[in-house]
Amino acid sequence: MDKEKAAGIAAALKNEGYEVAMVPDLCRKAMEASPELPEIAAGVILACHPRAVHSLLEWAGQDAKQVEDIRSNSREEALARLGISCSETRDAAEKERFRNEIAAFPAENGTDAWYPVLDKTKCIECGKCHDFCLFGVYTVANKRVRVTQPQNCKNNCPACARMCPNRAIIFPKYEKSPINGGTALEETFTPGEMDAMYRERLQQRLQQRKAGIPLLKKEGE
Repeated sequence: MDKEKAAGIAAALKNEGYEVAMVPDLCRKAMEASPELPEIAAGVILACHPRAVHSLLEWAGQDAKQVEDIRSNSREEALARLGISCSETRDAAEKERFRNEIAAFPAENGTDAWYPVLDKTKCIECGKCHDFCLFGVYTVANKRVRVTQPQNCKNNCPACARMCPNRAIIFPKYEKSPINGGTALEETFTPGEMDAMYRERLQQRLQQRKAGIPLLKKEGE
């Protein structure tokens, strides 16, 4: 996230009379079913990757009213989409306040919510993610794939997203697009590479089952 841009946009909105709330970790709020989610979904959400936000809120049973992209658009462009002009001079004090608020966001390295959500506009319900995952994150019922045990997902393991044939799996906290819900192709794999990853993981699952190793994440992973 461009923190400086986010602070500038928030300041301009505040000075136009909008109520502004900074949400440091929407992933965690979704996973924990925060009571704030309906209010968040009903407002205008400014985020880096709108597809990730829509998918997160849909997974949590909420329908995002409006999500605007502040990664691809400049501060001026993002505000113009909301019918607002910005003034560096007028917004300076509020911008500093929001800058400090963003800087104070808690850092929980290694314990941040890390789990996938499914973009159901892209998912073809093939079930490969269910077969691929070693930790029981996914279930398949009535030919529909769902993320049902997000807390089991291993931190920093987007392997299932890499082999998804339709790029429907999103890890919002991953650093590269399209896995993080972005539109750029910063990380891609050929069909052959994806097939090889899929076959290798299925072999690992078979070996674990034979050895009686539980398919669960260890504490701290």
